Amino acid sequence: MIEEVAESALRLQNEAVKAIDTHRFDKFRFEHAEGFVTAVREMKALDNQSDSAFQLYRSSLIIHFETLTALTDSIKPFESAFLEWMQTPVAFERLKELDSSFRESVETLAKTVDESDEIIGIEAMRLANGFYGVTSAKDFAAIPGSTLSVLAKIAEWAGIDREHAKTILASKSWGLLTSYVFGDTFLMVLKETGNIQKALDAEKNAMKRMLLSPVEMQIAIMKSFGFESFDPAKYYDIYVKKFTPYIDRAFDEGVHPANIAVLPTHVGDVGHHIGWQYYSICRDEMNMEILRTHYRLLETNIRNAIDGGHVKSIFDLSTLFTGVSAGFIYRLLSDEGFTANMLTRLFSERFYHSVMGNQFERYIVRELHVNDFLDFATRGEKIGRNGWKIRNYRIDFSPVEESDLLNSGELYAFPLCNSATRFASLMKFIDMPCLLAPEPPSITVMVNAIAINPERAFAPVNLCKGCATAEIQPARCMLCKARDVI
Repeated sequence: MIEEVAESALRLQNEAVKAIDTHRFDKFRFEHAEGFVTAVREMKALDNQSDSAFQLYRSSLIIHFETLTALTDSIKPFESAFLEWMQTPVAFERLKELDSSFRESVETLAKTVDESDEIIGIEAMRLANGFYGVTSAKDFAAIPGSTLSVLAKIAEWAGIDREHAKTILASKSWGLLTSYVFGDTFLMVLKETGNIQKALDAEKNAMKRMLLSPVEMQIAIMKSFGFESFDPAKYYDIYVKKFTPYIDRAFDEGVHPANIAVLPTHVGDVGHHIGWQYYSICRDEMNMEILRTHYRLLETNIRNAIDGGHVKSIFDLSTLFTGVSAGFIYRLLSDEGFTANMLTRLFSERFYHSVMGNQFERYIVRELHVNDFLDFATRGEKIGRNGWKIRNYRIDFSPVEESDLLNSGELYAFPLCNSATRFASLMKFIDMPCLLAPEPPSITVMVNAIAINPERAFAPVNLCKGCATAEIQPARCMLCKARDVI
């Protein structure tokens, strides 16, 4: 199983990189993701895995692709942001239809939102004022400033069934229950009215709408931004009809509802990773070479680690995929004399200054990917200080050393004066590091892990992320709920 999961994960990463390499000078079309979708079509549940759980990912992505291509050829760059937030709402609403007790818990939580002025008011004001600094508003962990953290505090106060709470929280952890991000509505209404109570009431109404009518809310959010690449309502007409049987089957076969909420949403390679943004970033040959080299690094090290007996479970695969990637990011930084803390301090200072200059002209989610990148760089530095070892496996950096382009700074700077060419290229990824994370392998491992134990909720998870920002702001840890989200 380990080898098969590893090869599936590598194939998906490779298909994404190949599509970008092939089409980066073209205008994006959904058909460019055909190779990736074909790879997903050919994935299957392995022995002792739940096919009904596996299909929640596989079939969702295929139906998503087929629905999009039935409605349009492409999408506007800005509107690609909404594509992967459309699936969890369908699963969430269906779960409420299948289980009346779950629906009652959701309704109880929505009522508790109305009674949670203290939690919502304090957290909204903190975000409006930049209290937490650089953070990820849509993090899978309940870190300070995240929507999940706020929702977890309210769920704890509501006292609802623990398994129901897991499902609700999972939908805003690894799931994407609408594009709603806590704090945006508060900030917008506060700017428009200058009235804190009106802003607070508007935020509560938005959170309740997310819980009670997520599909309707997602359509409304998309329309509020003038979405016009396709009709979201028509998308839902097709997607709901085709995907609902997979939800029902999984529910009937005992897949934990939290997993049902999480798995369908991971469709981001279609139009997001394989899409306008990576095309633009990788028109610079150095950036394209970073993605190519990263893939070769993953391929080399994952296979070496398996052959060397360093992978005992598919969870070890996840540790290696993300660890090698973190090591790669830090290797590129450290080769030019940069440390992770230098980067964290730079972007923290930039954050506070930007909030001071434009407190209201921003979205709370803005630093999402910056936060992720900083976390990866920090983890990479820790790996580097440990002799570039991940659980006794030493990273083989030969793909980096053998890359002519990565080692030819004179192509980007005056010869003998190239001091930050890799750093400059990496910074183009800091607002979109998804493929460096790397998401396709991480999702592949997650899907297979859930399929092995479908009855156990994969998310939310109680864990410390070892946040980069906590290295320079340790007091954040006192305000963190990541260790006890549920």
